[in-house]
Amino acid sequence: MWYEPMRIPHYESEEQGIMAMKKIAISLPQPVLERVDRLAASRGESRSHLIATVLDRVARAKHDRDITAQIDALFTDEKVGAEQKATADEFLRMSPWPKGKW
Repeated sequence: MWYEPMRIPHYESEEQGIMAMKKIAISLPQPVLERVDRLAASRGESRSHLIATVLDRVARAKHDRDITAQIDALFTDEKVGAEQKATADEFLRMSPWPKGKW
């Protein structure tokens, strides 16, 4: 199943302890709202909790994709690859892998 229930963490701030939730208003097509309500009910969750969980996961996934893209760009840089190889070679010269099992 694509969705597993999770608890939305309480976001803490130094001043207030636990940060308050914010209310927002969104417009959804009726069929979407009905599907959301059925899914929330089947999970024993509120509509609000389900939507917050899904939005949190989408935001995290976007952030994770951005980080992955930056790492991928770094590793496609030939200078970085050459530097990594030189560093690994130097490390092996200083501390070679033991022969046989390790």
